[in-house]
Amino acid sequence: MESESTARTAFLYGLIDYAGLFPPESRDMAGAVEGYRDARALQSWMVNRFICPDGRLEELAGYLGAEPDAWPLAVTISPPFGEWSKGIADDARSLAVEVLAMRDVARFELAEVRIPPDLVAEPALSAMLASVRTSLGALFDWVLFEISLSDDWVATLPIQLQAIKESGTGAKIRCGGLAVEDFPTAEQVATFVSIAVRLGVPFKATAGLHHPLHHWDADPGVMRHGFLNLTGAAILAKSLDIGIAELTELISEESEAGFELTDLTFRWRHRVVTMAEIQNARTEVMLGYGSCSFTEPVADLVELGML
Repeated sequence: MESESTARTAFLYGLIDYAGLFPPESRDMAGAVEGYRDARALQSWMVNRFICPDGRLEELAGYLGAEPDAWPLAVTISPPFGEWSKGIADDARSLAVEVLAMRDVARFELAEVRIPPDLVAEPALSAMLASVRTSLGALFDWVLFEISLSDDWVATLPIQLQAIKESGTGAKIRCGGLAVEDFPTAEQVATFVSIAVRLGVPFKATAGLHHPLHHWDADPGVMRHGFLNLTGAAILAKSLDIGIAELTELISEESEAGFELTDLTFRWRHRVVTMAEIQNARTEVMLGYGSCSFTEPVADLVELGML
């Protein structure tokens, strides 16, 4: 990392959690471990956690014995059998054994749990999230709940984020996947960012964010979201008075000329924020995003002159 803090480093520091085990890369464990090592060697200050499913922790542990330092982990929690919050509590007891066994080689920073679609409008949702937080909070520094975007998302998205706020946890939004329906619209992403910032809910994004800018991808035939757009939206929403309509424009921005990231400021069109504002937003709101590729984001930023 650069020795002196700048707007550029504040924007990009620890931005990417490495998800090499997940689609579309879907590397085996050996390949994902190698990819994370390479990322840390390439730009160690930009890469943050290694993302691993809970069911593969024992497999990962076999590769970490020779590492010079403990790896920071984000662990995706599998859907439990039976009743949701009780099932996670039961599974957490088994997970605790693996966490204890890996205490010298890993730091368990994030647990990532998806809210089941059939629970998003439950009156007791915040209590269920608090229960899950209690179950996993003894093992992880922080619990993030992945929101579900259903047909009635306008009504259920605020309910989910309010429940996350009340449970004292953070949020996660999925920005892509293998099918067209996995990609939220720009309005949905902007609304998520706006509500999360207003409520003071820190969040992380995941899936599909390999490139900086919003762009068309012929396969699977969808507009893919950009991590520059999303991170910029979170920072500007936190720092300035920006409504959902303008945030939607920001999320949809495809032009390189619309953005500028220098040592002094970040700019989108006429909106500008300073290093201090960027640092504040990255600390309090935008935790980062997961990507199965690290070399693609870095190469794109270099091409844009931002790195």
